[in-house]
Amino acid sequence: MSTRPRRTSRRVRLGLAVLVVLAAVFGVAAIEAWPRWIAQRDAATAMVDAHVALESTHPGWSFPARLWSDAAAIDQPKSRLLAQARARGYREVCPPAAPGDICPKTGEVVLRGGEFPEGRQPPGNTGWTRPLALEPVYLGGLVGPDGELREHLPREEAPPALIAAITAAEDEDFWTHPGVNVRGTVRAARVNLTGGQRQGASTLTMQVVRNLSRDTERSLERKLREAASAVAIDAHLGKEGVLQLYLDAPYLGQSGGFSVCGFQAAARYYWGIEARDLSLAQSATLAAILPAPGRYSPESHPEEATVRRDRLLRRMATLGWDAAAVDAAIAEPMGATPHAPVEGGYPAYQQATRTWLLEHLPEATVYGAGLEVWTALDVAAQVATDAVIPEKVTFLERNVGRNGAAPLGAAAALLDTESGLLIAVHDGRMAGPTDFNRATQTRRQSGSSIKPLIYGLALSRLGEDGHPALTAAHTLPNTPRTFPNTNGWRPLNVGNDYSPTSTLAMGLAWSQNIVAASLLEEAGGPAKLVPFADRFGFDTRAWPHEMGLALGQAEVNPLEMARFVATIARGGELASARPVITVVDATGRVRVPPVERGERVIPEESAAILRDLMRLVTTYGTAYTIKGVGGEPGFTSQAMGKTGTADDEKDLWFIGATPRYASAVWLGYDTPARVGGTAGDLASPLWGWWMRALHEGLTPAEFGKPVLERRPICTQTGLYGNASCRIINAPFLPGTAPKGGCTTEHPPKPEDEKPFENLWQRKARLAEEKAAAGE
Repeated sequence: MSTRPRRTSRRVRLGLAVLVVLAAVFGVAAIEAWPRWIAQRDAATAMVDAHVALESTHPGWSFPARLWSDAAAIDQPKSRLLAQARARGYREVCPPAAPGDICPKTGEVVLRGGEFPEGRQPPGNTGWTRPLALEPVYLGGLVGPDGELREHLPREEAPPALIAAITAAEDEDFWTHPGVNVRGTVRAARVNLTGGQRQGASTLTMQVVRNLSRDTERSLERKLREAASAVAIDAHLGKEGVLQLYLDAPYLGQSGGFSVCGFQAAARYYWGIEARDLSLAQSATLAAILPAPGRYSPESHPEEATVRRDRLLRRMATLGWDAAAVDAAIAEPMGATPHAPVEGGYPAYQQATRTWLLEHLPEATVYGAGLEVWTALDVAAQVATDAVIPEKVTFLERNVGRNGAAPLGAAAALLDTESGLLIAVHDGRMAGPTDFNRATQTRRQSGSSIKPLIYGLALSRLGEDGHPALTAAHTLPNTPRTFPNTNGWRPLNVGNDYSPTSTLAMGLAWSQNIVAASLLEEAGGPAKLVPFADRFGFDTRAWPHEMGLALGQAEVNPLEMARFVATIARGGELASARPVITVVDATGRVRVPPVERGERVIPEESAAILRDLMRLVTTYGTAYTIKGVGGEPGFTSQAMGKTGTADDEKDLWFIGATPRYASAVWLGYDTPARVGGTAGDLASPLWGWWMRALHEGLTPAEFGKPVLERRPICTQTGLYGNASCRIINAPFLPGTAPKGGCTTEHPPKPEDEKPFENLWQRKARLAEEKAAAGE
């Protein structure tokens, strides 16, 4: 049945109505009101156009953003596909028969809905290319300070019963008047004066004007301005356009601290359905409670709501709606129960996404434009991260003890090495997406994990041939000395391990403090390092311009560190580290396009040398514990990384990358206190366990070009070693390896010098000694 009678208004009637209204507004003759009408018309149409385009959002017209994970391609190894399906709640059944089924034996899957949830695919070329994939997961909504839950309901999806109920309840003459209803105003005045049930004279169009303009002045002049704007908007948008605005506007209930606004959100809240699926009875219920949703709420005041619904249904019958359908609707029980907004998971990732959006879009757009935010979240990687890190932190804490009442904390950020996008975030103490996020907001001293930045600065200097001026064999002082212009600063190496000189390769692999400080001095000091760090995306505003930066005075967070190591792993192209793939608003407009390749912040050859120097840290140096400790196997495939232990072991870091993932992990207490071990003891193995879980089922990969040569050199002189040399297998660009052998006769270590022991070696030795003693 049609809900829209034939329009009887004509241009003449519209013009007369405009002149009458404007003359009344301005108290002048109609001919004098015309210029003012033009101004009023232009202001009203500009206002409504801005709202239609979601360029103007505010309380009463705000559409919260919705966050979605990345999709998961089905052409993955079976174990990975199964992990993605489990993270999405797929049913494991063989053979799979229904949407949402997967067979763990074969990997066969029946997709729920392809790559995107129904009706949510971004328009245009937004970077989504996979034709078949496990669907994105809903993460949650970003509701603004006004607390309004509102979703866009396209006019074509509104059922005829809903439109008929709204017009019957609020504006019977909607289809025939030009935005104001003189006849309705006279009728309402007569009823009100004669003591009948009080009636209003506002049309749907006038209600839209009031909602969008937020003009609440109590005066006749305001009412007349409203009427003039309604006439203008009615002519500008047409009836369908006015209805479209009205469907999204009204307040229709309360869900805890949130206001339920618009008919789509109301259908979800009261019955858990889409507005397009509303029955006649449900449509009439929503229209009937419009005057006072709190007083007539169908879930808290069902009797009052039923009375108003049935009265409206009978009115609809008198206006031509099918009587049998009305009788059936009246017999239908109210059946409204509150459906709380769906709370998504992964609060740390949600917080990182919210922060990024607010840094790159106006706040009114983030909270008001109905954004569909398609993130890079890898659900399976996030699930694995949130499982492995807390379990292993508990294991570590059992071995070192707890310093105080609070448990040992961990935070981590994970990037896809190839895309540079943020795919997982961990903060085990976050309960909700608005809590403090240690992975993105905490700032703690970096310790030696910042040293690769200094090496990157030094390696970025190019020689006359266009290649890096320094090689892994470059030597620097490695004995205690006082650095000039530092007020007597005299750094020491951990373990008092010194030599006259040391190579870049050895200095980074074993985190020699004096080498790092000497390299920073040679590279130009803090005045060069700080702007270099800015290029990688570090927030350096609070960094001290002191040589102590070489040893980790800079305060950083895991996200910044993961971005830095990803950039090196990507060959010097800046990783965006952003969580967002693309963003479209409720009108389909792309607000954030897909990310492009990052700018080059360090020469490719320089990045390759640094990458391979950081590989030495994991194979030869302080981070060999990524391979596992304490009987727990770790990560044994190709990796690069760097440990970092802040003063008094209060902050422990590991930053690292594989050909697939780049990441950073921090261990410590919210109130800084000694953890009980070094980064090599605790953070490095934690990273190794994490990477082992993330790479399960994947074929080992290798870092890309340029591929460097490895040569055994003396750790002190950088020349080919002799029998007395300590050797390190250092990386070189082809043709840049040292020429000639080391002629220095290095003295052997004193026999009484104790070999270096990490925490786990010491624990193993003590256990053996106890066993030998029969304890």
